[in-house]
Amino acid sequence: MRFNFLSILILLALITTFSTAFSQSKDWNENEHADFIQQLIGGEREYSVESGRIDLLTEEYAFEVEWANKWKDAIGQAIWYGLQTNKKSGIILILKSKEDYKYYIQLNSALTYANLNEQIVVFLYPNDFQELIDSQNRKD
Repeated sequence: MRFNFLSILILLALITTFSTAFSQSKDWNENEHADFIQQLIGGEREYSVESGRIDLLTEEYAFEVEWANKWKDAIGQAIWYGLQTNKKSGIILILKSKEDYKYYIQLNSALTYANLNEQIVVFLYPNDFQELIDSQNRKD
């Protein structure tokens, strides 16, 4: 396999991006991640509804924040929270490493199979928040 200079640069950039993203906060618990995400996008944490508490409620979304390997738990909670608040249902999957991306694929496959992929938005943390994280780091 032959690589040209541009291919090598792109590969190095991707590796650096993933390394930076995953090294940011890998020792945090789920609540600490959710608190940090709230700092990035706003909203209200631990909003109480009947039979539960929404991890993060924004003007548009009711988010369940969950470890990637627990994606199955997140689906029902996201649907319930959306119903209880009349907001769009959302899931923010916390990836501990790039290997956790497989759980996003499993979640997306299940949502597509059940025709829920249009009803539930999924974000990956830290991947989908990297620009906001970088901006926050520049402020500090």
